[in-house]
Amino acid sequence: MKHMIQKISTLVLLSSCVYAGEIQIGTGNFEMSGGFMGMSQTMSTDVTTYSLVQQHANLFSSDWFYKYNITWYDSSVMTQAQDTAVGMMNLTPMSVVTPAIDYKVQGLDVNIVLGNDIIHKDENNYLGFGLMFGFSMPWIESSNAVELNYNLGTNLWDAMQKSDTDMLTYKVGPSISVMKSLNKHLMFYASATYAYQAGTFKNDYAHFDVDVDGIYQEYDVGIKFQPVSEDYDMGWITISPRMYATLGYKYTSWDLGEISMDVTGVGMNFMKTEFNMNSSIAYFGWGYSFF
Repeated sequence: MKHMIQKISTLVLLSSCVYAGEIQIGTGNFEMSGGFMGMSQTMSTDVTTYSLVQQHANLFSSDWFYKYNITWYDSSVMTQAQDTAVGMMNLTPMSVVTPAIDYKVQGLDVNIVLGNDIIHKDENNYLGFGLMFGFSMPWIESSNAVELNYNLGTNLWDAMQKSDTDMLTYKVGPSISVMKSLNKHLMFYASATYAYQAGTFKNDYAHFDVDVDGIYQEYDVGIKFQPVSEDYDMGWITISPRMYATLGYKYTSWDLGEISMDVTGVGMNFMKTEFNMNSSIAYFGWGYSFF
């Protein structure tokens, strides 16, 4: 499933760039907290992103527009230190020693916005409001950071060698986009999205499957440099080649409601906690269009 998603994402990126689009490569920080065995400690690591973006494209010379952002996330390994968690098993309190655990996050985030410009001077000067539809498909690979030699009765994680937690959330909410020319070749842009999301958490080792909901947010700000901007009237069609580069910063967060995930595989109940993932990314992009 994961390899199929990677292949499909690559094909979409390549095919979409034939007509128009922007490829962004980013790097920054990724954080994750809560949700696993009731723990609330925060872990962070480096993350790399690869995105196909259309910041704003009007439909048929009207004030209606669409935009999209397809992003692949790939984090480095983050390690949760050894700890002790308290849970309930058959109504009996139990303490579980959790060893140092490695986590790695990968996945796909897709956002599509349809909207209307309430201010529209030209392609580089507008203010638009829209509705975002999208989905996120991250998965979390977890494994023991060190080899364990504990007795199973002392440490219930002896049996857990490798575990995958898959997420699938759908989201919808309002979005705002703005761009303003600073001069002939330089523009400032920004966008913000605040959406409701709902979906599922699944863990293959513990056969864990739970519905979740929460809030998705994305904030993007940057500078666009467009050295090539020409219009050629061919009589029956106008060709408008554009080449540009972008430099920006994007913050994204997935805040999900209370969940209690038992990845020990022994049916223990833990305190419910909020699960959060967020990324802070600095990126560089290159894009073009013909029409």
